[in-house]
Formats: sequence, C-alpha cells, structure tokens
Amino acid sequence: MKKDVKISIAGLHENGSTDSLEVISFGEMYEEDGETIVKYEEAMDDADGQDCEIVQSQLKIREDQVEILKEGGMRTHMVFVKNQDMLTYYSTPFGELEIVIHTDRLEHRKLDNGFHVELEYALEVNAAHMSNCNVRIQVEELEGRV
Repeated sequence: MKKDVKISIAGLHENGSTDSLEVISFGEMYEEDGETIVKYEEAMDDADGQDCEIVQSQLKIREDQVEILKEGGMRTHMVFVKNQDMLTYYSTPFGELEIVIHTDRLEHRKLDNGFHVELEYALEVNAAHMSNCNVRIQVEELEGRV
C-alpha cells in the first residue's frame, strides 16, 4: 500500500569549505521486493542558478544498501554500500561525469512512521577527490493520509 510521506534531506559537503543543503519534499512510500521505495520531486536550479526544473527522484532502501535515482535535466543513479567503492555516472546537459562513491558509514533505522538514514561518503569525480559528504534522510508518513 502506498503512503503519503514527507522527505527531509540534509547534507554537508566538505571540499576545503563546507557547503550545506537542505531539501524538504512530499511524495509516496511503498514496499516492493524487500525494498522500501520513496518517490518524490525536487526543484533543481540550472547551471546559472536561474531557472528551476523539476527532477523525479527515488530512494531505494535495503538493510545494507541505499540507492538514490534522479531523472530530469540531470540523471544519476547513486549506490551506497558500506566500505565499497561504487562507480556511477552523473549526466548533465553539458556532458557526463564519472563518479566513484566510497561509503564509510551507512545507518538505517526503521521508525514507527517511516525511517531515518545517515550516510557518510567520499565523492570522487573523474578520478579526483571532490568532497567528503554527510547526508541525513528522514521519511515520515503523513498522518491521516493514504
């Protein structure tokens, strides 16, 4: 059964300076083939920080793995598995970047009304270290909505 949810994502990216990001969105959550899947939309600025484009986003949560998929003007499929290097590509209107994600920490806690995920990982772009990242994801069912 699909449930309406609120998705809160907070992240820190350290690459000489610290950049923070916070996204709050609404979407739907359901179980499928042993995975918890959350679908939602995000507004993303273009390269000039001007126009806003809607990106279709999806989280896939398993006990030992988290996936983040994005489709729109930019596309990516990021996979996080503790202590493993995962190769992926980040597609933009300007070209494709090769990305390696090394996940140092992956914690997943199921809550009464959703779940909480914490990720710590190093991000490498085109074979060069880009940043160290810390991301917290909180998904909560909306009361009284199905």
